[in-house]
Amino acid sequence: MRPLAQRSSLGRGWRLGFACCALSMGAACTDGYPTEDALILSPFNMTQTQRLVAMNAIGDDAHAQRSWNYTLLPGCVLRIDVDGEQGSHPAFKVALIGSVIEIEKDRTDNTFNVAVAKQGDNTQAAASVLESDNWVLASRAHLLLRVLQRGCTDAVGKTVSQRAVFPWQSAP
Repeated sequence: MRPLAQRSSLGRGWRLGFACCALSMGAACTDGYPTEDALILSPFNMTQTQRLVAMNAIGDDAHAQRSWNYTLLPGCVLRIDVDGEQGSHPAFKVALIGSVIEIEKDRTDNTFNVAVAKQGDNTQAAASVLESDNWVLASRAHLLLRVLQRGCTDAVGKTVSQRAVFPWQSAP
């Protein structure tokens, strides 16, 4: 048997080595991960301007070859500017009040389309206001549009032209 003093020094050395190993592994696991979770606001608690800012952020990230930019015009009309590989497409407008907002899967290019159509109007095709290969982005844009639409109907009679910009950008 070993003497008591030798056994206790071996025990301390083993514990110290284990503690150093655990500490270095713990530090390595946090490398590259955010230290805080990003704050996600509920669209129901946002202002109309915040909803537009969130939609513009989604419009920038939704598709690799295209980006969408949204502006809310008086009368709750949404103006959509689309930039693609061939350059800018002509801007178009859709009225949100009295419209139906839907998500559909496009099986030809495996994307999700967020579209706005006039309720009960079967003669005109729905206007695609976002196309994304990411279901989460498409469903978030769908929710933001529906709450934006609800915000318009809650404020009928109040027409304010708003252009969504990020806090670090200057207003147009």
